[in-house]
Parts: sequence; C-alpha cells; structure tokens
Amino acid sequence: MSGSGIGTAAALIAAALAALSAFAQTPGGGRPGGMGGMGGIGAGAGSRPPAEARPASASLPELVQLRLSQLEEDLSLRPAQLPLWNAYRDRVMGLLDDVRRAGRVAASESTAPQRLEALTDIARNRLTATEDIADAGKALYAALSPEQRAVADRRLALPLMTLNGNDPGSDARLRSAPKPPSAEK
Repeated sequence: MSGSGIGTAAALIAAALAALSAFAQTPGGGRPGGMGGMGGIGAGAGSRPPAEARPASASLPELVQLRLSQLEEDLSLRPAQLPLWNAYRDRVMGLLDDVRRAGRVAASESTAPQRLEALTDIARNRLTATEDIADAGKALYAALSPEQRAVADRRLALPLMTLNGNDPGSDARLRSAPKPPSAEK
C-alpha cells in the first residue's frame, strides 16, 4: 500500500473510532437502578417497558444492554442454554467496555503517529472481539430450538449492530414514521 493509502486508511479508522467513542461517551451510560448493571438482564416478562415507553435518546451502553435484556427474555432460554448465553452476553459487554475505553486511550497518546498506532491497535482488538462474539453467537444458535432460532434470526446480531452504530431502531423508536411503499404486489 502506498504512503497516501496508509494515511487514508488511518484517517478512515480514526474517523470511525472517533464516532464510536463519541457515541460511547454519551451521558447516561448507566441508569441508576435500571439496566446500568447486569442485574436487569433476565428479568421477568412483565418487567420490559413497551417500545413506545423507551427513551429515544438512550446512550450506547443503555441500548446494548436493552437489546441483550430483551433478547434474553424473548429467547426463553432453558437452564442448559444459559452458559452459552452468558458467554455471548459477556463477549458483547466486553466489546462495549472496549468501545468506552477507546477514546481515552487514543486521546492519551501525544504524537500523531502514536495516536494512529493506538487507533490501529483498537481496530485490531475490536475485530478480534467481534469474531469472539460471532463464535459465541453461533454456539448459542446451535443449541436453540426452532422457535428460539426464529427469534435469534431476527435479533441475535442486534447488540453487535448497535455497538457498530448500525442499530435499525435506535433513532426511530418513538417516531411513528410512515413506512415506505413496498415492492409487494
């Protein structure tokens, strides 16, 4: 790769990481008494607020924890499946912690080359963490019943999508925008 290609790649990585870092540092990362800790996960079916009652301005940690909590509840996991679920959830939460730390690490470096190297290391670590999440998710999926797989097919990747800034419902949860016309006949 040429010198300008490396510079362009580093700039793209830096921009993506800066966006994720800004997302992760949004105020309200943990709700007191709510989903700030893992205690909220696995609550009973009546504990989840209806979609229209959820805040539209939830922070990244709140959204990820909400996605995990809802998924765990909706999967109705059997005791034998819980270790696989816990492995998946722990890996997602580990990546969330990494996203939170990334901005501080890159900002602490004093020179541009040091910052670029730190950002490259962060990107490598996130790739490894994402691969670990995918492996844990596949192991969990293999242990699910057909009914549970139907839920997982729609939502197992959603916590990771949320972490990557691709959550399809994070901005529009309280808006009831009309749906675009479909191509169905």
